[in-house]
Amino acid sequence: HFLMSKFMHSVLASYPSIKRKIDNTSKETFDKPAVIIANHSSFLDILAIGMLNPKIIFLVSDWVYNSPIFGKGVRLAGFYPVSQGLEGGVDHLREKVNQGFSLMVFPEGSRSEDNHIKRFHKGAFYLAEAFNLDIIPVVIHGNSEVLPKGDFIINDGSITVEIMERITPNDIRFGENYAERTKKINQFF
Repeated sequence: HFLMSKFMHSVLASYPSIKRKIDNTSKETFDKPAVIIANHSSFLDILAIGMLNPKIIFLVSDWVYNSPIFGKGVRLAGFYPVSQGLEGGVDHLREKVNQGFSLMVFPEGSRSEDNHIKRFHKGAFYLAEAFNLDIIPVVIHGNSEVLPKGDFIINDGSITVEIMERITPNDIRFGENYAERTKKINQFF
C-alpha cells in the first residue's frame, strides 16, 4: 500500500503543468481509521485520494476490479470489489479496519459527467455505522477539467483536494442512521 500511494503521488507529480493543492484545514492525519468519501468526476480522483495516505482500501465497482486495463493494478493495490453488495465482504473489510486501514468510497457510484453531485448510494454510510467509524468528506475540484470522463489526454490545470472535518458517529447534524446520513451528507456536498 505504501508503494501504491507513492506511485499515485508520482503519477500526478509527473505532470508539471498540473498545479496540485491539498487544503487540510481540519489537520487530518488519517491515523484513525474512517470511511473516506469523495465526489467523483475523473479517473484522477483515485490518484488524488491515494496520495493522501498509504493505508486506504478503495471500494470499487466490479468493472474496475475486473478491467483488462486497470484490474491487475487495483487488485495488487488491495482495492476491493463491491458491485455485488457488501454482505460478503464485511468480515474482510472489518479485518482491514482493525489493521488500521480506512475505507474509501465514491458514494455517487460512478463518475459525474457534468460536475454535479449525483445521488449518493448508502454503502459508505452503512459501513461507517456498522463499524462505528468516522466519515471524512473530501471534495475534489478540477480533475474533471484536467482529465474529463471518457478522455485519455491529461490537460493543464489545477486540482484542489479539500479534506473536510470528520463526522463522528454521534454527530446528529447529519442524521441518526445511515439512511439519513446518506441524504444529508449528499446535500452537504
